[in-house]
Amino acid sequence: MLKFLITSFFMLVVAAPALAKPKDVYPVSCDVLWAAVHDTLDNPRNYGILSINDAGQKASFTVVGNLTPYTDKVALTATDGGCAMKAAFLEVGADNSDWLQFHHRLVRSLTKLQAAKPKPAATATGQL
Repeated sequence: MLKFLITSFFMLVVAAPALAKPKDVYPVSCDVLWAAVHDTLDNPRNYGILSINDAGQKASFTVVGNLTPYTDKVALTATDGGCAMKAAFLEVGADNSDWLQFHHRLVRSLTKLQAAKPKPAATATGQL
């Protein structure tokens, strides 16, 4: 019995880091990613905003349409060459559809904002 408990404990210790959700790192500045997060959360059909801290780049919100309104959170932190987003979505069960929908909407918003950004003008060199 003791051997079984020790083996189970070591398997849990080894598997725990694999079960933890890492931060998502995006190859853009936190200001650009925050604009995309803000744009994603501004849709009242999908999200109900509880609080937004623009200075700290943190937001708390609920997903519209859930039977039980859980408070979900997003926080951004600058990293080397990008921005890390830590998201906490409280969901019951193995389904993580709220996180997947938020992620897809965020990527769509980020793509839309980057496409709308003006490109720097090309300079011609060596032509007279």
